[in-house]
Formats: sequence, structure tokens, C-alpha cells
Amino acid sequence: MSLANYIERDIESRIRNHRELPCAMTLQCLATHYNVSLTPVREATESLLQRGLLVKMGNRRLAVSSHLADMPLDSEDHLAPPPPIDWDQVITRHILLLSLRGEAIFMREEALAERLEIGRTLLRQVFSRLAGAGIIDHVPRRGWRVRPLNEADLAAYLDVRITLEKRALELAIPRLVNADLETMLAGNLPLDGSSTPRLDNQLHQYFIEKSENRYIRDFFARHGGYYRALFDYAALGADVIAEMATQHRQILSDLIKGENERAISGLAEHIRSQQPAVKQVISHLESQALKMEKTQGFSPTSSFREQPGNQRTEVAETEADSVLETSSQRSPDYQQTYTE
Repeated sequence: MSLANYIERDIESRIRNHRELPCAMTLQCLATHYNVSLTPVREATESLLQRGLLVKMGNRRLAVSSHLADMPLDSEDHLAPPPPIDWDQVITRHILLLSLRGEAIFMREEALAERLEIGRTLLRQVFSRLAGAGIIDHVPRRGWRVRPLNEADLAAYLDVRITLEKRALELAIPRLVNADLETMLAGNLPLDGSSTPRLDNQLHQYFIEKSENRYIRDFFARHGGYYRALFDYAALGADVIAEMATQHRQILSDLIKGENERAISGLAEHIRSQQPAVKQVISHLESQALKMEKTQGFSPTSSFREQPGNQRTEVAETEADSVLETSSQRSPDYQQTYTE
């Protein structure tokens, strides 16, 4: 199911079952609600307009057709559609498991597309986005290479990150908006015994954008995505979330109070303290992959290993994608990754 079809069916289900619409019926609001670009929203609403379920108002908003709004509840049960598969998430999960081998592995487009039952064009589009986010590398005339995961690379990345993100905050300080800082402060909740801790990481990207330094932005656009994906796909413990949220709150509070030097020092210490947390994430993923290997009788990947002198040794192994299963919205038929 395409994003446009999903949006169309979801709105239709709400209309026919007299349920609340997702938001104000403008293209921008709908795009924000469904977390998509304007293109699928436009396609969905055009179809609903042509079918007479929606009408255009004078203020450019859309509204439910009056004959449907006044119609009694339809006896037919118009079920809400299941959300479409997010192929970026599915394939990112595959890549993270492959990266645990600590070796450079090239993905085979044809085999993976066939297994996922998607077109190679769609797969290339996903690969291109993930390469832009620094999650995989595109090697001309070779293909798409999985970045190997190792502690030395992690330490080198964090070292450069501390330097550049401190500088980003120094440059950003004259352009910081207190209302933005207050919002991010409220988004980070420490563990206080009465509520679940909550972590809001957007302050890092906020500082980078407010620095208005394109070279700093370029570094994080190229190299930051991989480690962000690690955190996204492995659950952190409540104690780790609470500690990071507390550090965020201290940095933001210092900036709101104008204690900028203290905030900059706190930011550097916060980033430095993430190394054990990332190691914990790596250990978690490795243990889950190993557990699946032992219980299911196979190893985490199917790959050809890169050897010195461009020699390659085929390793016929099957990747158990379900060790990182995070949603019941996933198709059951994509549980192997093919590489070369």
C-alpha cells in the first residue's frame, strides 16, 4: 500500500464511521500528522475530492461533504487501514545487524529487492536516503557498502563530534530562542519516581542548525545518522534515558539562565558520557543477534566477506531480522538480508 492510498483510506474510514478527523484539513497539517511530504497528501485528497467525500472550502481548507456529514452511521464496518511499511526502517534494521560483523559488506540489490518483494527502484531510493544520512556508503561501480561497527570508529567519531558540536553551540548562542529552549526542556523528563523518564534529543540538531555553519552541518549530515540509528533501534534502559534527560535539562537550563560557558562545558561532558551508552547499545544488539543464532540455528547475516587483495569468501548465513523487531506493522516476509 502506498502512502497516498493509506492516507486516503484512513480519512475515508474516519468520515464513514463519523470519527474525528486527524487534524485541520489543510495539506500542510495533514502532511505533519502523517509525517510525510505534501505529495502523497495531495494525491489522497484529490482522490477523495473526485469521489465526493471531501469538498474545497473558500479558505482553501477541505471539509467533509455535507451529505456524508449528515448521513447515519454506515452499517458496513469501514476498518482503518494498517499503516504502510516504512522501508527505510526495515532496511536500516537489516544494515545495523550486518554492521555488527565489523566488516565491509556490499548489499546485493537484486536479491534483497526480491526477498522484500519490492522494486529495485524503490530499494535504490531507500539506499540513496540512507547513504545521505551516513548509514551506508555508496561506492562508485561497486554498490552499497555497510559500514562496519567497531569501538575505535565510535571513539573517533565522538572525539570529532565533541569539537564540532561545542563550536556549533558557541556560534548558535546569539540566535537561540528561549521559547525553543523551554520546549526542549519540557521534553526531557528525569526519573522522579512518579513518571516514566522521557528523552528529547532535538537540542543537538537545533544547535547545529542555529550555528549556520554549513561545514558543521555537512559533517553531521554525513556521519551522524549511523549512531542516531543505533539508538533508535535498540531500547535504552530507563536509567540511561533518565541520566541523558537530566544532562539535557542542565544544558538547556544553563542556556536559559545565560550561563553559556557552563552549558558548553556540560554539552562536551554529555557527549563524552555517551560512549558507554553506545557500547551498551552495541552489546545489546550483539547479544540479541547471538541469542537468535543459538535458538534458531543460524547466524545473523548472509554475506560475502571482503578479504585483503580484493579476494572474497562466500559465507552462506541467514539474517534473523526479527531480533530488532520494533513494530507489529512489519511484513512477515522480509527476514533475510542478502549481501555480496
